[in-house]
Amino acid sequence: MNDEEIGFSELSGFFPKQKEALEVSKRFKFTLFGGSVGSGKSRWLRWLAVYWLMAWYAKYKAKGIRAGIFSEDYVSLNDRHLTKIKYEFPTWLGKFNEQKHEFTLAPEYGSGIIAFRNLDDPEKYLSVEFAFEGVDEINRNPFTTFVELRKRLRWPGIKDVKFACACNPIGEAWVKNRWVKHLFPLEEKEQYEFAFVPALPTDNPYLPQEYYKSLESLPEAQRKAVLEGNWDAFDESMDEKGYIRLVTDRELQSFFTNTGEHSGYKILGVDPAAGGDNSAIVLKSGNLQEILFNQKLQNTMDLVGVIMEKYRDYHCDYIVIDKTGVGQGVFDRLKDSDYPIRGVSFGEKSEDEQFVNLKAEWHFRERKWLLSGGRLVQNYGWNEFEIVKYKNKDGKIIIQPKEDLFREGMSSPNVVDAAVLTMVIEDSHVKSQRIIKANRGRPFYDAMDDVWDDKVTVKTNVIDRWQS
Repeated sequence: MNDEEIGFSELSGFFPKQKEALEVSKRFKFTLFGGSVGSGKSRWLRWLAVYWLMAWYAKYKAKGIRAGIFSEDYVSLNDRHLTKIKYEFPTWLGKFNEQKHEFTLAPEYGSGIIAFRNLDDPEKYLSVEFAFEGVDEINRNPFTTFVELRKRLRWPGIKDVKFACACNPIGEAWVKNRWVKHLFPLEEKEQYEFAFVPALPTDNPYLPQEYYKSLESLPEAQRKAVLEGNWDAFDESMDEKGYIRLVTDRELQSFFTNTGEHSGYKILGVDPAAGGDNSAIVLKSGNLQEILFNQKLQNTMDLVGVIMEKYRDYHCDYIVIDKTGVGQGVFDRLKDSDYPIRGVSFGEKSEDEQFVNLKAEWHFRERKWLLSGGRLVQNYGWNEFEIVKYKNKDGKIIIQPKEDLFREGMSSPNVVDAAVLTMVIEDSHVKSQRIIKANRGRPFYDAMDDVWDDKVTVKTNVIDRWQS
């Protein structure tokens, strides 16, 4: 099916960038168009709905197919779409019902219906199905709205249903994560069906020069976002909940390396997971961190086997594991097998008063280590740093709870958590463990096993005094 067969090219009047976005929508199920203001996003959505209704009629001979165009509220819906239909859609193309806010294509085009709706309450469409859904300024809607709309994206006999959206690079992080950064929760079975087509005001040949000048006068971050389509313009700024990214994109790129050898003390950080989430293992040695494992496993015993394997293969010195929840069983099994291991809980109170808990303290220890020369062996999994944020709450630093990420459609940043766990153990502690391992069975160590406490400094100092 091409445009000429349904006479769409001349009908729509798409300029080149809009045509490009149309072609992308033919190959992908979920298409995001835009990235800046004035790029013709809203008009593209309206005519894309027309295109697919005409195309499906030509392909399937199906009549009365339903499409939906959505905005976050009625005021926005009216400003962006309803006021433009009368002069934009020719009368011979179909009829517009002002009471129902629906445009019905003429019978020769299949009598398809474009329903214009606001999203103040997405659940009110529980019984409605759409073969096409177009959401304007999707970044102004929470992830839950996308979930609700996705449930309605179906039509009898139409296998290639389509979801299209448009927005500026400001607002809800879940949009950027999916379409621009391609960060998906594990349960996102259609993650390879998402495509982003960037567009700038300069791509729209009909915008007056005065419009560009008005954008140039905006504050720097806002100008970069709406004029240049820069999704990272607000990287270091607070989001709507007051959170700031722990590591910016610019910093993250500077931490990557493809060179270096593992040397010195070797610590495994393990973040176990259950259900549909990944378990992650990160190795830290010297100034390097490397992702050794980041996969979903069926049970905890499988993870125990992987940890043992990595421990032996990399000649590790120590294991640090989050023993909260399913991690407790993994910790117990490794401890019973006499592996040098420490189980910790992120929720424990930090002794450092500037942090709410150990999770915040260790995350900032990781950040400090990276900024002081730490390097990440390049791997896609490190992109999880993009969703880790913090803020000052009642005078103390807190890391954004995972519950917030789940509500935004994100999974737990397991790789980052595993990396952070390698920060728990100081090199001095690992040194003591090497000495213990080398001298196991000697009378001094047999006696000291009963009196050593969990404080690293005590263990190390006792050994150092004995060695001297």
